[in-house]
Amino acid sequence: MCIRFCDAVVIGTDGKDLYFSAVRLGEWPEVADRYTRKAASQAELRSQGFFYKPDGPDSGTLGLPISVPARPGYQHLFDSSAAILFLRNDALHFEEVGELAAHSDKAVNDACRASCVDWYGNSRPLFVRGRIFALMGYEIVEGTTGQGRIGELRRVNYSPERILLTRSGGQ
Repeated sequence: MCIRFCDAVVIGTDGKDLYFSAVRLGEWPEVADRYTRKAASQAELRSQGFFYKPDGPDSGTLGLPISVPARPGYQHLFDSSAAILFLRNDALHFEEVGELAAHSDKAVNDACRASCVDWYGNSRPLFVRGRIFALMGYEIVEGTTGQGRIGELRRVNYSPERILLTRSGGQ
């Protein structure tokens, strides 16, 4: 993924922490900066889970679904992400902006009738017309930034309601 026209970010884990390395791609690749998110792992291993929004030739914001605490990467196929982590890139230096978190306690398992991991992954950051969103399972959370931090502005949960079926009249 290009950060600064011809630079890159490498994301990996040691099973406990999540690591971000800003790589300057010149004649020889050079690690320019590292950022560590303690006790987390990448929650979406498919490429559509990661997104970078440039706002200048050497600056922008990246979003990545994470799980807390850290868990094996394949778990993204079975479990929802805990949050979307947002990092600010300023000339290949990363600063955490914050997270938009899921409320998975309100999730309804509908056996993928209305939504499913397969068609969009279980979460992803979205940057749309100057707005920031986190799509996590059946939730869309809109964030707002101020003083270098992200906070929740509003959220909607579009999961199907639980329906209790009963028989009436002895049928």
